[in-house]
Amino acid sequence: MTPAQIIQAIEGMEPAMQRAYLEQVKTVVGAATVAEVERLIADEDEDGLVALLSLGALSVFLELARSVFIAGARFEVKAISIPRDLGRFEFDARQPAAEQWVSAKAEEIRANATIDVRAAVREVMGRRRRAVVWPAAQQVQVSATPMVRTPRQSALDLLGRVSAQTGSRSGGVIGLPGNYAQYVLNARAQLLGGNPDEMRKYLQRKRRDRRFDGIVNRAIKAGTPVAQADVDKIAGRYADRLMKTYAEMLSKAEALESFGAGRDQVYEQLIAQGLDRDSVTKTWRDRGDKKVRHTHSVMGGQEVQKDQPFQSPAGALLRYPGDTSLGAGWSERANCRCSAIYKIRRK
Repeated sequence: MTPAQIIQAIEGMEPAMQRAYLEQVKTVVGAATVAEVERLIADEDEDGLVALLSLGALSVFLELARSVFIAGARFEVKAISIPRDLGRFEFDARQPAAEQWVSAKAEEIRANATIDVRAAVREVMGRRRRAVVWPAAQQVQVSATPMVRTPRQSALDLLGRVSAQTGSRSGGVIGLPGNYAQYVLNARAQLLGGNPDEMRKYLQRKRRDRRFDGIVNRAIKAGTPVAQADVDKIAGRYADRLMKTYAEMLSKAEALESFGAGRDQVYEQLIAQGLDRDSVTKTWRDRGDKKVRHTHSVMGGQEVQKDQPFQSPAGALLRYPGDTSLGAGWSERANCRCSAIYKIRRK
């Protein structure tokens, strides 16, 4: 078993998780009515909006995460040589420790999704209270009245707008984490504000759809804001691209952790069957290319006992790549392609 084989196995399961997440977001925003969201925004009812737009059980996504956990365990069982004196071994996903890990992970994912929804709601509601004031040089060309997002516009910012091609909503910020929702709303403000310097900043956004750059460049040249209808299309496409990016990152992180947890649980069950706990070690392996984050490159080759965590130079502790149980954050998890290689020392 090599690090490349481990990551290849994980990557094969990520696309289904990505689709499940995006489909759940689509279901939630499709079920919400603009009128109800608009009313809650007008009432400034943050809790009501969070309850209405919660991503819910995420049942398909979480079932896939469980499947990845089991796949990781099965992968490890096939990859290692189990000492003969332990007798026959078969991984049991119904063991309390295994079920507890899966259950705790499900609750964590749901809780984080709710935090993200609340952050997106707060961003949209906060923007509605702020006025976009046109630059002094443009006061002759546009209304001097500050431009405020109406409850309906804010509702559409949250949910997205119905596509004439698909008949479904897209371009909303529900399903994005707070910082990504902020990116979308900042992009919208840059385009609507009419400030050439701010519009040029929009043109530096990596995830933008470059097919709309001509519209933005013409507005910059004319010294006018981008038309509202065009902003809706441009910001909506930008939001969709960020949504796809986030779904990919989330699926990679959760699949990596679930697969690693399943592999780790194999040794817990072997130990329960008689394997000496002190005989199991693990070594951190990175992919050895330019994409590896600096902290994980430094960790490459770090060997510890099974029950000891790996330690990042940044101070984070991880039982295996992607692990969150000891507090490692997104900076140590996002797009990680590292792996832990376990070894049973022979007597």
